Amino acid sequence: MEVKETRNLNSALLAKWKWRILSDAGGKWKEILISIYGSETDRIQVGLKYQSWWWRDLAKVCGEGDQEEGWFCKATGWKIGDGSIIKLWEDVWLQISSLKSMFPRLYSLSLDQGKTMGEVGT
Repeated sequence: MEVKETRNLNSALLAKWKWRILSDAGGKWKEILISIYGSETDRIQVGLKYQSWWWRDLAKVCGEGDQEEGWFCKATGWKIGDGSIIKLWEDVWLQISSLKSMFPRLYSLSLDQGKTMGEVGT
């Protein structure tokens, strides 16, 4: 019988949850997550110390919130499509960091904070 590396297994299971959150458009389990963690469940919230341990561990795998970029984010990417999902300033869609963190002064002056690519333009 082989002893599994539990840290790697846990990381893989958390990544599976993150993938499901990003790729599944609907479902009761996603509605439950939205009711618990807020409407931005596809993006880990910054106030992690007030979240559950599971949600904080999910943030570590994904490298979101106060965490450094995790392996999951490096291995996946966004497809912009019609721009209805990706947030212009907050999501990492252009390079290795969000526009918000790359240009904090410009972000603070922007009237488009929190808007998606589709809302801002084509």
